[in-house]
Amino acid sequence: MKKLFALGVAWTMAAALTPVGCGDDSSSSGSGGGGTGAGRPEETGAACEAASDCYPDVAEGELAGEAQCLDRVRGGYCTHLCQSDADCCSAEGECKTDISQVCSPFESTGQNMCFLSCEDEDLVAAPGEEGPVDEQEYCQRQAGRDFICRSSGGGAANRKVCVPGDCGVGAACSTGSDCDADLECVTTLGGGYCTRRDCTADTDCPANTACVEHLDGKNYCFKRCASGSDCTLCRGWDDDALCSDAVDFVSPEGTGSVCVPG
Repeated sequence: MKKLFALGVAWTMAAALTPVGCGDDSSSSGSGGGGTGAGRPEETGAACEAASDCYPDVAEGELAGEAQCLDRVRGGYCTHLCQSDADCCSAEGECKTDISQVCSPFESTGQNMCFLSCEDEDLVAAPGEEGPVDEQEYCQRQAGRDFICRSSGGGAANRKVCVPGDCGVGAACSTGSDCDADLECVTTLGGGYCTRRDCTADTDCPANTACVEHLDGKNYCFKRCASGSDCTLCRGWDDDALCSDAVDFVSPEGTGSVCVPG
């Protein structure tokens, strides 16, 4: 149980040092799949069900290209057609923040569209921070807690863009409907935690998760992590999970780090 004690101490210290974020990050997605439905501050990247939901503050005909509701990402993604980066943010009222945008093909759509950028040259450190910027942390901070930095899948013209990710295990929740269909919401874990409980081995858990005996004496599938940004994905600013290796893996050969809720 030494690992559990160490984790408790580490969690207390991390909670004291974790900054409170700003912005509208408290709304619920209401669409299942986990996560907090983190507020999306930009017109590009806003949630949508149809193109008519997008760019409400831009006069008709002013966008450089036709508005689109990209349904290949969770929750929809407002964007518009473009020919170059200059076409993004070219219309009055189109952009609300200084988040850089790029014009990129996306997967097999065959069209170029505007996306929030996480290209290396566009990454900006958080206020008061120095050094290299974690591209995943950047997308969560700038675009929404349920965003990841990923390849646009555009082949030779590929770009790095911020889009909503798959929340899965580790997402914050208040009811089971907030989680993926094969997961449940354990509300006794800090902020709620989408997971599977009562696992007896890693094989009982989804991919990229591990079976862990938690501080409460029960077994849960916890998300594996390499950095803190893996654990803040799809969680509110005040409900972070901690990336820690100070846990009791159920499998004797268990190693690595997992996202542990408070």
